[in-house]
Amino acid sequence: MLPALTAAISLLRQQDPAEADNFRSTVIVAIEAATRARKGGASPTMAEMTRKITEALDAA
Repeated sequence: MLPALTAAISLLRQQDPAEADNFRSTVIVAIEAATRARKGGASPTMAEMTRKITEALDAA
C-alpha cells in the first residue's frame, strides 16, 4: 500500500478529524477527475492505483 499516505491521514485524524475527512474527500475527487479526464475511462492500472490509494486512506 502507501504507508506514508496512511500515516499522514492517521496523524491528521488525531489532530483534526474533520480536516482528515476533508483531505480524504479531496484526494478522492482528484482521482475521480483524473479518471474522467481519460478517454475511455479508467485503465486497469488506473483502477488498481485508485483502489490502493483508497485503501491507504481508509487504513488509518
